[in-house]
Amino acid sequence: MLKIIGYDGEEIETMGPEEINNENYNVIWVDCYDPSDEELLQLSKNIGIEIEELKAGLDELEVPRVEEEDDYYLIVYKAPLFEEDITTTSFGIFIKDNIILTIHIDKINSLGKIYSLLKTKKPKTFLDRGKGFFLYSLLNQITISYSRIMLNLDDELDRLEEVLLKHQDQNITTEILQLRKTLVYFHKALVSNKDVLSILKRKYLPITTQDDREHIEDLYYDTLQLIDMETTYRELLVSTMDMGISLENIRMNQKMKILTMITALFALPMWITGIYGMNFKYMPLLNNPYGFWVIFGITIMSIMLVLYVFSIEKWIK
Repeated sequence: MLKIIGYDGEEIETMGPEEINNENYNVIWVDCYDPSDEELLQLSKNIGIEIEELKAGLDELEVPRVEEEDDYYLIVYKAPLFEEDITTTSFGIFIKDNIILTIHIDKINSLGKIYSLLKTKKPKTFLDRGKGFFLYSLLNQITISYSRIMLNLDDELDRLEEVLLKHQDQNITTEILQLRKTLVYFHKALVSNKDVLSILKRKYLPITTQDDREHIEDLYYDTLQLIDMETTYRELLVSTMDMGISLENIRMNQKMKILTMITALFALPMWITGIYGMNFKYMPLLNNPYGFWVIFGITIMSIMLVLYVFSIEKWIK
């Protein structure tokens, strides 16, 4: 699917693929989501970039990097991906002349938000300062998306700790493992994005101005902060998992203690009644009219003795 808009310095207009090379526009943004073979052929023909090169932006496993070709630039970047689980995906940004092409196989919410902002608000905020600032705006929106997820993870960690203190079940353990998996994906993505931003902030590329590089440098430090947050949250998740295991062991010990107490309470009575359950002709107190009550009293006293021992050991509070 192709979304193409052109900015002429005053307003934006929606365009078709055949108008991509229109030089009357200051900036043309082409957002290409899960393109068909026909759309890739149109893009390759109208922009002048080989199909095989365009497919680099469609590979989820592409490593983030900056490539400087003869007549265009390629930036591969990592963005958060919202599916059943939160992971990351790679997408490509091609910059050639006045054209900025974003191409991706998965739906990236941050790019959709930029498109919505351009359609509903004055586009001068994003497009009036040139390609470099628009590139910064795209990358900044990706960084904001990571930040929002991190803030939500902070609240989620607090919730998991609160639930763990009350009880533990398999679902909580699964949630913790899933969050840890998400943070591992984020760590790899953010470290790779940091390397890309490091190149963009210090390398004097024709597509960026000094102001753009200063903005990108801010993004670089924001990404460093996100990496620190991710590392902290990952360590907290490990601590939460350890805490959950410790609490489960404590609960298990409490249950075993109760079972041990019950077993001990009934051990002596069962032993006494077991002896008198044997079929011997002659047994003490067998023919005594008070024999039952004597044995019953001894049984009660044995139970009281065991309870007294438990109270001394502070098993009973």
